[in-house]
Amino acid sequence: MDDGVMMSEYGCRSMDDGVRMSELWMSEYGCRSKDVGVMDVGVWMSDIMFITIPFVHGGKNCCQTIGKAKAALLEAIDILQNTNKLLGDTGSPIPSSKIAFHARSTPYVNLGSTQTVIFDHVITNIGKAYNKHTGHFTAPLNGIYVFACTFLQSGSKALHLQIVQNSSEISKGHAPSGGDIGGSMNAVIYLHKGDVVKVRHYPGRGSQTIHGKWSFFTGYLL
Repeated sequence: MDDGVMMSEYGCRSMDDGVRMSELWMSEYGCRSKDVGVMDVGVWMSDIMFITIPFVHGGKNCCQTIGKAKAALLEAIDILQNTNKLLGDTGSPIPSSKIAFHARSTPYVNLGSTQTVIFDHVITNIGKAYNKHTGHFTAPLNGIYVFACTFLQSGSKALHLQIVQNSSEISKGHAPSGGDIGGSMNAVIYLHKGDVVKVRHYPGRGSQTIHGKWSFFTGYLL
């Protein structure tokens, strides 16, 4: 009859149908059966393989089973090694795709022609792509981005603003004169890594005033 094999975390025991008993001991790296008086049967295993007894009294051979298990294990190791190599070849950690910012301008500012509006009070800056000192958003990744700006004019003059990518206009907005009247603009655009997006005063409009506490600039990666 076939042997029954019982294995615990610390050891295993072979029970030979009442004729003789083999004591097996197992370490982290292997397990060896010491048969009483007839032959020693060595069984190698890793910490993720099952134990197989290749020889039982009667000459039963399980080497084919061990060979298949070994081939499957080697294939799994090869896949893991190739995956690690692909990750290592990037030369740097995989960048996060979570990019978003939301900021408010705090002071009243009299804007000159093409002057950048600096939204200096940062509320959200996931990915740290927005610079509150320059008013610039610098794309950290290639992708499709959404931008929006809501603003309030102050004083007797209208307010004209535009969103620009590098030096090209991608959106514009207008708040008519009359005192504390709002305007808005938005854009959806594909950016390359390193492209700069900002809000600026429209060229050729003379001095106009933005009401800072009610003016916001927002952007995020889709």
